[in-house]
Amino acid sequence: MNGNRLAAAALAALGAASAIPIPLAQLDFAGLMNVFNIDAGDSPRALQIIAGVGGVLTIAVLALAFAGAALAATGHPAARAVLVAAALAGLVTAMPLWIPAGVVIGAAAVVLGQPRTEGTAPSPHPTSIPAAPQ
Repeated sequence: MNGNRLAAAALAALGAASAIPIPLAQLDFAGLMNVFNIDAGDSPRALQIIAGVGGVLTIAVLALAFAGAALAATGHPAARAVLVAAALAGLVTAMPLWIPAGVVIGAAAVVLGQPRTEGTAPSPHPTSIPAAPQ
């Protein structure tokens, strides 16, 4: 197993695991479960519904992040795209709380690097312009 794939998978799993309390808190605030004993108090019902929907969507984002970690471990070419999608989707579902987890998941995508197409070798100077034929 490639060291970068293992590091990316570990980073993605760490980022996703560290974000597990976020949807639990959202669902607790919405009154759908009682994990942290959060009382919504006099919050409008619409706010509780928004928190509940956000919690369900954040669970889906966590599943996407764990799937990206598994894909990274196996070296699947779609792993980087899945990890980037999870990092960005988490910002939509739980913006202020997701930033640390999103950064770690995004770092996993960076460590994984760009997928190479079959039959091409890495270029020693990927940003260099090819010389004109003489």
